[in-house]
Amino acid sequence: MSKKIIYYIAPFFLKTVLFFIFNTCKWKVYHHKRFQQAQKKSSPILICSWHNSFLLVARYFKHTNISLWAVSSTHKDSEIMASILKKWNFKLIKGSSTRGWRNVIKKMMLLFQNPNNIISVTNDGPKGPPFVAKKGSISLALKQQVQIIAVSATASQCWKLPSWDQTIIPKPFSTIYIQFAPAFIDNPPKTQEAEAISQYMMKNVSSLNKKTKKK
Repeated sequence: MSKKIIYYIAPFFLKTVLFFIFNTCKWKVYHHKRFQQAQKKSSPILICSWHNSFLLVARYFKHTNISLWAVSSTHKDSEIMASILKKWNFKLIKGSSTRGWRNVIKKMMLLFQNPNNIISVTNDGPKGPPFVAKKGSISLALKQQVQIIAVSATASQCWKLPSWDQTIIPKPFSTIYIQFAPAFIDNPPKTQEAEAISQYMMKNVSSLNKKTKKK
C-alpha cells in the first residue's frame, strides 16, 4: 500500500476509533476555574502540555466551544494529527522547532496582539526529548506578558504508543483526568526559561498523578 493511500485512510480510521473510545470515557477535571479566571483577563493565553498527553488535552477542549490555535508540525507524519485537530475545531499554525519555526514565531507574535486568543503548544514536541521544554514559544510568551497555563492529562487505563513520547491513548470506558495548573508567574533569567517551564509543568503532572493514584 502506497504512503499516499495510507495518509488518506489513516485520519478517517483514527478519527473513527477515537470517536468510539472518547464517547465511552468519563472525564474528571481539576481546577478549571484557573483557566476561567485567565479568560476574564485582557491578555492572551498560552496553553502548555506535554506531547504524550496532547491528544487528551485537545479532545477536552473540543467540547468547550472555545476557539484555540495549535502548532502543527510540517512533518508528513504530523498530517494525520493535523487532520484530527481540524476536525476538533482547532485552527493550525504550521511549523515546529525543527522546521518552519520562523513562521510559527511570526504567527504567534501576530496572534498575541489579540487579548482573546488562546494558543496551545506541546513544549517538548515535535521530537523530544520528552518532558524537556523548548524555549521558543515560552520566550515569546514571557516577553509579551502572555498568561501561561499548564494543562496535564492522563487516563485511568490506557495504551502507550511505541513512539519517542509514548503517546497516551485511553482505553474504552476509562476515566480521563485533566488538571489546570496555576498561571506561571515566575520571571526567570532568559537562559533558564525552558528549565523553569519544565519544572512548572512537571509539578502539575506530579500533582495530578497523586490525585489519580488515590482513585
